[in-house]
Amino acid sequence: MRGYKRHGHPLRAIYRLNIMDKSDYISIIMFDFITLVPRMNLHFLRTIIAISQYPTFVAAGEALGLSHSAVSVHVKALEQELQIVLVDRKRRPPVLTDKGIALVEHAKRIMEITDEIKALASEKTLIGSLTLGVVPSSLVNLVPPALAMLRKAHPRLHLQIRADLSQELTQQVRNRDIDAAIVTAPGQPLEGLRVQSICHEPLNIIAPATAPETSARDLLSAHPFIWFNRRTWAGQQIERHLLDQRIHVRPVLEVDSLEAIEALVRNGIGVSIAPRRACAPPYPDDLKVMALGSPQIHRELVLIDRVNNPRSRLSDALLQALMTTLADFAAPQGSLRASQQGNQRGNSLHKDPVHD
Repeated sequence: MRGYKRHGHPLRAIYRLNIMDKSDYISIIMFDFITLVPRMNLHFLRTIIAISQYPTFVAAGEALGLSHSAVSVHVKALEQELQIVLVDRKRRPPVLTDKGIALVEHAKRIMEITDEIKALASEKTLIGSLTLGVVPSSLVNLVPPALAMLRKAHPRLHLQIRADLSQELTQQVRNRDIDAAIVTAPGQPLEGLRVQSICHEPLNIIAPATAPETSARDLLSAHPFIWFNRRTWAGQQIERHLLDQRIHVRPVLEVDSLEAIEALVRNGIGVSIAPRRACAPPYPDDLKVMALGSPQIHRELVLIDRVNNPRSRLSDALLQALMTTLADFAAPQGSLRASQQGNQRGNSLHKDPVHD
């Protein structure tokens, strides 16, 4: 190869060449590409991904364990390397430009490949990151012990959790914003996604213990009704059942939190219908609990991820941890639930409904 002189940035290199043949030209281009790659720091790419996920540089830095100034340095280094503007600093707070958004998509794919390469080092220990979406009602009892179990078994696994409604989480999985999600199963198939069942949670009517009514229809018609958020798939399932059964209710509130619903009912504000959460403690004695429907209606919790997801091993490990958590919760209570089941057979009115 003859000598050459390069001017400007690697991505905009201009060469003065004394080319003897085409192979010289190809060698020069390959040389420039190879020298560029090591400077494309993976930490910088993780930073630009975090900026896309959090509202401010400060929040993105906190998620990564970086200072605000370190985040700014990473962004500036990428901009200098690529010779493009990634962040619009005229906006407050700064936001990604179109090219910055495009870079985020490429960076996500690079991170996926990097995590898969790291995972090749061990078949027993999982390495990499998993961004998991969870419906808020599952963040209280079921998910925390399962995540603790997963972290203990795989200490090099990095977990990020987002709470949102099932519909939003499902779209985030499709958009590759998150890797997997624990959601309520919808009434229709989820095309293009892998769906794995976790458990079924029974839907119950809950009322103050002093309520005299003994049938579901009378109980729901006689008292003000507290909706479980109808933007949730569980809330929509409840609404469909009431419409199908032609049960008229008198709405007084619509609430996101199952804990808030129980507190409102306990204090006599009204009655409600809500799922009996997996791994939850028994209902308190000051609540009357009645099964919804005969046979009882359930909501199904499922774990979803993309078909051919490169992090499928991580999702499968999470599912196993969830199933182990459910089994551990059920084991010491088996004889108690069997006794309750025998005492309550043929009567849908009970204090502590059986877990599925």
